[in-house]
Amino acid sequence: MLDVRQRTDGFLSRINLVSRRLRSEAQRRLVRHGVHSGQEFILGCLWERDGLTPGEIAARISVEAPTVTRAVRRMTDAGLVRVEADREDGRRVRVWLTRKGDALRRAVPEVTRALEADALTLLSEDERIQLLDMLDRIDRALASRPDRGEI
Repeated sequence: MLDVRQRTDGFLSRINLVSRRLRSEAQRRLVRHGVHSGQEFILGCLWERDGLTPGEIAARISVEAPTVTRAVRRMTDAGLVRVEADREDGRRVRVWLTRKGDALRRAVPEVTRALEADALTLLSEDERIQLLDMLDRIDRALASRPDRGEI
């Protein structure tokens, strides 16, 4: 059996590996629907409330606005969304679902649910709850740390 230090060394490597595998598998499954990994979060926001600004989307999914802007550009090229100037403030744009993007409302969540089920298949219900709790605690720990500019 591993001691505590052996079990905790490599946490960043392990979480990075799992994250990369999840992204890769999400990409493989979503591409069948013309969606790239990460775009499902933008679609989810728009399914809840169509016509959001890129900044509003970014805030909802906890990424930077330029990340959303790049993704929306790709999604526009793929015919999933359209971008229009805000009617009240022409300096802002709003992102709207196209028919093609709206038609994925059932398929994409099914893909992500299946991926989650597959990823957690070896965990008991209690372990799944513990894992989510631990991830929430890790997130809170990192969020509570001031930026110290450390390397």
